[in-house]
This record gives sequence, structure tokens and C-alpha cells, in this order.
Amino acid sequence: MDMLETYLDAVAAQLPRDAADDIVAELRDTLLSQFEEREEALGRPLTDEEREDVLRAMGHPLVVAARYRKGPQMLIGPELFPYWLFAVKAGLLIMAAVYALTMMLKLVGNPLDAGQAVAQSFHGLFGAGLTVIGLVTLAGAICEHFGLRPPYLDTWRVKDLEILKFGDPARWAKHLGIDASGKKTGPDESGGFPGGFAGMRVPEERAAPDLRLKKLGGWPGSEALFSLIGGLVFAAWWAGLLHIPGLGRYELDGGVVTVAAGPVWVALYLPILAYVLVQVAVDSVGVLQPAAIRLRAALQIPVALVGIALAWTILNAGTWFVLSRAGVDAPVGGGTSLISVRALDGLHDLGRTLQGTATGIGLIMTWVLVITLFSLGLKTGKSLWQLFAPRRSGR
Repeated sequence: MDMLETYLDAVAAQLPRDAADDIVAELRDTLLSQFEEREEALGRPLTDEEREDVLRAMGHPLVVAARYRKGPQMLIGPELFPYWLFAVKAGLLIMAAVYALTMMLKLVGNPLDAGQAVAQSFHGLFGAGLTVIGLVTLAGAICEHFGLRPPYLDTWRVKDLEILKFGDPARWAKHLGIDASGKKTGPDESGGFPGGFAGMRVPEERAAPDLRLKKLGGWPGSEALFSLIGGLVFAAWWAGLLHIPGLGRYELDGGVVTVAAGPVWVALYLPILAYVLVQVAVDSVGVLQPAAIRLRAALQIPVALVGIALAWTILNAGTWFVLSRAGVDAPVGGGTSLISVRALDGLHDLGRTLQGTATGIGLIMTWVLVITLFSLGLKTGKSLWQLFAPRRSGR
């Protein structure tokens, strides 16, 4: 095949079918004209190398085709890039906290194997970080491709900018009492808030405590943003896209304990995944439309009720996990019978045996579910109030 036709076929393969013929015909005429001009200037036919130089000057087929392609020419445009970068930093910070907590738990369970615990945590954090970056990039690419523009980009207010101070590592270091050289200098005197928010403090003689707390709340969509990021991370882990090492086995008194999931998780796998994804969608509404309080409340009520049903089902499911060591099994379960002060008082007497550990985990998970039920109940009540409460004048 002629060199020119090979080049034009490569360009055509990247173009929309309805416009490829016209574009290729235009390029053919342009390139043939350039060949003729070069031949007239040299006074002889062009060699293959010289013809290839002309094609190379026109551009790579991918680049040439991109000039005729409709829509954005980049995954994340310059307008969305700062928001993409902040979301990536926030997601990586959350994942770093999760893996740091996991590493601490493994070190407490088996301090002699610290090297392996640290190595596994860093390896897992690397994979989790790539997943977070990929998810945020995918969300940004969708917004860029379809021209989605969150109203916050145009309607942001100065009082909404307080949350951005969390992105300054120097402020966190100052809060922890560490100077630029890494030396400990003592805690920052800024009211105890991360990042040294001295500028955020309101003098007590000028504002009441509730006003100061409201001011620290920052952007009205911040709660939905962090819930959205947490939901995406959980969904990625639940779907198997994100791996956290150390959850399936751990050390107990020098022996390896394996953890097997109970049948309840198989039965509720899809319902839980659907619940989290729907909650992510509701949080997305809160991020894109932070002022649409009643809309989000109307969406949040059925989601919270489904969450209550799921939590109640899990609470009364019987066996959640099975701990195994050296051929001995110990089921981990809970139920309403463990919701008592007496059960909590006996937690410190269980010991570090396999059965004692299983009982302790079951008791802790039971109370976590109870707190979850209580939290979802409060969220439902709050959403009902936001939905039906009369609007105040001036709001």
C-alpha cells in the first residue's frame, strides 16, 4: 500500500464514520499539494524518506484525528483540574488513615512481625491509592465529556472556603507542633482544630460557641463530599476492586487465625452494594446542589430506612464470621441479647482465647450495629424535619 494511503487509513480509523470520508479527502488534497511543492522546489521526485518527512510534519494520525474530533480533548480540563486534585488529596488522606489504623491493629496483635505488617500496609495503600485516583479521574472525565458543571463552580462563597485549609500539609505539621526542619516545637495554639485555623476562630466576645461551630462547618456540601468519598471507597472494597491486607487472617498468641464470612454476607452482598451506590448518588446531589436541602432530605429518607432494615437484618442474622485456628472453629455472632450493660461489663473478662476473641468481636459488632441503627434513625428524623419544617424568612 502507498505510504500516503497507509497514513490516511490510520487517520480515518480514529474519526467518526459519518465524517471520515470528507476529512480524509481534504487531508489527501493537502498532502498531495505539499508533495508537489516539495518536488518543484527540489526539481525531482521525492524519496520515501522525504515523503515521510512531509507526513511527519502534518502530525501523528492520533493528533491529526483529534483536531477534527468533537468534544473535549482531555480527560480533566484546566477548569476542573484543581477540584480533581483536591478530591484526590482528600481520598488519599482517607485511605492513608484507614491503612494506618489497619497497620496499628496488626502490630498490636503481633508486634514481632512488624516488618511484614508495615510492608503489607504500604503495598495495600499503593493499590488503594491508584484505585482512588482512578475513580476520581473517571468522575472528572464524565463531567468533562458530557459538559456537566456543578453549580458550586459558579456560586461558591467565601465562607465556603474554610474546608480547603485541610489541604495544606504545613498547617497540619504546625498543629502537631513540628517546624519546617522536622523538629518538635509544641502544639499549635489555634483552638485545637487541625491545620492551625487561627483565622477561623471567632472571638468569644463577638460570637457564641454555636456560631463558631457553624462557621467551622464551612461549605454546606462538605458533609456530603466526605460521605461520597467514603461511600466510593467502601463500594470499591465491597466489590473487590480494593484490597485491604490483613482482614482475612491475623495473629493471636502466636497462632494464625483465619476469618471466614458467614452466609449472611452472601445473601446481602447485592443489597448492601446497591444501598451504598444509592447513598453515593444521594451524596452526589448534596455535592452538586448543596442548597437543595429538601431535595436531598426527600432522597435520604428512603435510603436511611433501607439502611435500618439492612442493619437490623445483620444484627439478627446469627453467625457473621467464623474464626479458625488449628482445626478449632469459633463463630462470631450477635443479637439483641448482647444489648445490655452487663454484656459490656464482661468484655474485659473474655481473655485472648479463640472463643473469647470471637465473643468480644461479636459484642463490639453488635454495639456498632446498635449505634448505626440509632444514627440512621436520627438521620431519618433530621431529613423529615428538613423536608417538612417551614422555611424561615430570609433563607
